[in-house]
Amino acid sequence: MSSDILKDFGTVVPQKRIARIAGEEVDVSVFSTRATLKLIELTLSPEKQAALESGQGIEDLLEVVAIACQRSNLRVTKDWLIDNVDMFTLVEFAQFVMEPVTARLKAMEAKEGTEKNSLQSPSETSSPISE
Repeated sequence: MSSDILKDFGTVVPQKRIARIAGEEVDVSVFSTRATLKLIELTLSPEKQAALESGQGIEDLLEVVAIACQRSNLRVTKDWLIDNVDMFTLVEFAQFVMEPVTARLKAMEAKEGTEKNSLQSPSETSSPISE
């Protein structure tokens, strides 16, 4: 009897996500590890998150979006996005491109928070009953 294990990750196919922007079509079904690592780097600390929320570092965020788009369309670069797309459309487009990975990262953070809370002793957690 063989004890070999074969897990074919080629069969894990994400939902198809196609976007058209400024006449270009991009398939953003797969958000690459490179793009994910860059996104994590940009949001690693509360200070970096606050900077992004206040409008600083937008070009860095667009670089993440461009990296994700370039898997299917090499024409879509950060500079191309800045030059060819209005800001409001670009914000919606960026949200669409990053939606699956940001949702997954939030779910992972929530799971870590739940696991961390379940490890605390009862005296460390606040009681929902007021005295």
